[in-house]
Amino acid sequence: MSRLADRFAVLRARGEKALIPFVTAGDPDLATTEALVPALALAGADAIELGVPFSDPMAEGPTIQRASERALRSGTSLRRVLQLVGRLRPRVDIPIVLMGYANNLLAMGEQEFAAAAAEVGVDGMIAVDLPPEEG
Repeated sequence: MSRLADRFAVLRARGEKALIPFVTAGDPDLATTEALVPALALAGADAIELGVPFSDPMAEGPTIQRASERALRSGTSLRRVLQLVGRLRPRVDIPIVLMGYANNLLAMGEQEFAAAAAEVGVDGMIAVDLPPEEG
């Protein structure tokens, strides 16, 4: 099984719900995100959802839109988020799921993204603007 499936199975067996905090990667910078993720894991998070900033985050409210703007200004990109996950994975054993937009995946290339995400230990990807029939 995967880290994500394992985590949910353990929680289900205990009759518990998951705590999955969301952090926009790179807000205010990647160094801060790199410090936050292990701290959240230590504080009891069951998984982490890392937002990949996008220039037109239409599915987000104003708070996450502003966080994406700050992250993009600090130089955050999908590739840099993947590098971050690679640095985090040896220290963080809970699932890490990326949340972002299809354009980032398409710009990188679907095959290249899938290979890079698997290599660094990403446990899942939510593409909020990708219709299920296109996924």
